[in-house]
Amino acid sequence: DADDELVIDEDVLSMKSVLPSDGEEDKKKFDIGTRTALEMAFATDKSVRHGRLVKHLKADVLASINENGASVKSTNEPQDAEAESPSNSIDGPRALVIEGAALEHLLGDAELEELLFAVANTCDSVIACRVSPAQKAQLVQLVRRYVVPEPVTLAIGDGANDVGMIQEAHVGVGISGKEGQQAVNASDFAIAQFRFLEDLTLIHGRWNFIRLSTVILYTFYKNAVMVLCMVLYFGETMYSGTLLFDQWVVSTFNIISFAPITFLGIFDRCLDKDYVKGNPEVYYPTRRNELVKKRIASRWGLFGLIHTLTLYFLSLPALAKGGGGSTSAFFGLMSIANSGRPGDGEVGDLKTIGFVIFSCVIIIMVLKVIYESNSIIIGQFPACTCGKSKGEGWINRLSYTWIGNVYLSLLIFVIFMYIYSMMGQVIPNNYLLAFLGTVNHAYQTSTKNWMVITLVPVAGMLFDISLKVFGNLFYPTQTQIHREIFVRRVKEQKSLSTESNMLIKSPSDQNSVSC
Repeated sequence: DADDELVIDEDVLSMKSVLPSDGEEDKKKFDIGTRTALEMAFATDKSVRHGRLVKHLKADVLASINENGASVKSTNEPQDAEAESPSNSIDGPRALVIEGAALEHLLGDAELEELLFAVANTCDSVIACRVSPAQKAQLVQLVRRYVVPEPVTLAIGDGANDVGMIQEAHVGVGISGKEGQQAVNASDFAIAQFRFLEDLTLIHGRWNFIRLSTVILYTFYKNAVMVLCMVLYFGETMYSGTLLFDQWVVSTFNIISFAPITFLGIFDRCLDKDYVKGNPEVYYPTRRNELVKKRIASRWGLFGLIHTLTLYFLSLPALAKGGGGSTSAFFGLMSIANSGRPGDGEVGDLKTIGFVIFSCVIIIMVLKVIYESNSIIIGQFPACTCGKSKGEGWINRLSYTWIGNVYLSLLIFVIFMYIYSMMGQVIPNNYLLAFLGTVNHAYQTSTKNWMVITLVPVAGMLFDISLKVFGNLFYPTQTQIHREIFVRRVKEQKSLSTESNMLIKSPSDQNSVSC
């Protein structure tokens, strides 16, 4: 019957998803008063801080879920009677196809552009065909202008007509092909085939976002620790400007601490790529920029302050007690002291104390990089071999974690300091003579120095370890949960493979192999 036929307003239907929605219906399901102070102050996950877990549900909502076996759904999902309504059954995926001739009349007018974006925003896919290079760039600009907050846009092209679009987007990807290299030259990243875009964005994009977030935060952290140590020492010298560290020693700080964080920024990986592709939930923290939020940056600042106080107040009083004539070993290390050189073995001078504290700073910087790494590359030994049964080349078998943290950082630091402390014997300079023999005094004639170098960095890292363990146990992030699931899967696969290998091998096979 015509009277019973459902009448649908297509304009209202098409504009349905443009209507503002702030998730008020979802908020009403939770009781934010049940949040604890630690959840609001300590938790990194936004759902925990805002009280969106099951334990934060209101009593009536939780009772309804337990009774009906339902689940918590967002306001955008159809629920109960609405799911069976005729209007929702018609409301399906949409696509917008528009030509360049139509865009000539729409682009350039503010009202028409807003209307075009509103319609396009309701669609799952928008196809613009026969458009000019300028119109391609204007479409990207349309998204950047009308989406609040402004999203990160990506444009990909393979020809000269895509250059404007690539330059307008935040990230430009060029495909090297038959249409020349113009798009590649104007892009941020170049790939050989379009199918590589998936790994570029979903795998390497996520890895690099996590790496760069750690590198940026670590860069501010390491410089803050070193500078704050010198600032604290100004109070001991009546703010005369006397430096705790030797100027040449300070100038090597960024060089020594460069290798560990650089290797982390190149090789560190959070979760295997196959696991990432199979679990899109891991993109949630990176999409919301949770890794460089003020909360995370303030934690790095807190750790920097704690490490500064630990380095300074656990080192300086122990080393400076007794003045310039103090020594901690009359036997043992002091046996190599030169009696013909007055002061040999006495380690209470400013140069030696500053050098020992600086050594603690370098060690804690290395420990911090290892602690923040998501993956440790131990490599294979020996990396270089004449055999052909290793499979991969020697460059893939190197232990990059230890190369960056031990050989290119700690070892280079010790070698350079010994060379610098002996330069006064070759070059008659008053400044070099002031540091002459300092490293020998610090490393070879005092057990107290070695106790400080060994225990103080470990004491500083105990704060990191304690807070990390507490957070992972009680307020884990989504990434941490997925990492634990991934490790458990790897262990299960290894155990299954070991059991299968034991079942495959039979006594007859073992006898044949031994023969």
